[in-house]
Amino acid sequence: MRASTASFPASSRPWPFLAWQLGVIVVVLAAVWNGPGWGSMWGAGIALLVGWLEPRRWHVALGLRKRVDWRRVVLFGLVAGLVQLLLVKVVLTPMIEHLTGQRRDLSMFDHLRGNWHALFAMLPIVWVSAGFCEEVVFRGIVLGRLRMALGGSRIATAAAVVASCIVFGLAHGYQGLAGWILTGILGGVLALIYVLSDYCLWYGIALHLVYDTLATASITLGYDRTLAAWGAHLFG
Repeated sequence: MRASTASFPASSRPWPFLAWQLGVIVVVLAAVWNGPGWGSMWGAGIALLVGWLEPRRWHVALGLRKRVDWRRVVLFGLVAGLVQLLLVKVVLTPMIEHLTGQRRDLSMFDHLRGNWHALFAMLPIVWVSAGFCEEVVFRGIVLGRLRMALGGSRIATAAAVVASCIVFGLAHGYQGLAGWILTGILGGVLALIYVLSDYCLWYGIALHLVYDTLATASITLGYDRTLAAWGAHLFG
């Protein structure tokens, strides 16, 4: 991917540049919410197409770098994914459910319980739609382009991080209030990883892939209920 547009104050941003970045964000998110099936795939597809066709002066790199330490990325994903799973299941989910008085609704995945065929059929979809496409959309597009549209400063970065968290949480609204809050927090973690890795998307993708794989497999194995029971002892 091409290097991102250089940072300079929002007040000096050309209006066409600002309008273009906001327009790309709106179009991509519209595809996510309105596209048939797994909307994130449509959103990511449009994002990649725009990045390929748009004028260089308006281009903002997603962070899909060709040169990266893949062993470091894989190791990070494995360790961070496992740690996040334990924190989510044992600490964050029961704490948020306790504070909101509502359960996180993951009933749409109940068909995976004890069903290995369903698990193996769903995992490739999860890897592509969530692990890859959601990172492209919510970190690469929403965070990356909004940050540059606002000028690329620290304040602009902070605002873009918050916005990406909110939108990421809303995209998981089917999980109810507790799920919206939780995924917003997880979106914040992924956003910080994106920023701290100098806007390299692969670290977030690796974490997302490992976490979603473990979380989905834990439902099939029934381990999610075991971990939830541990959390219940902490916040029950």
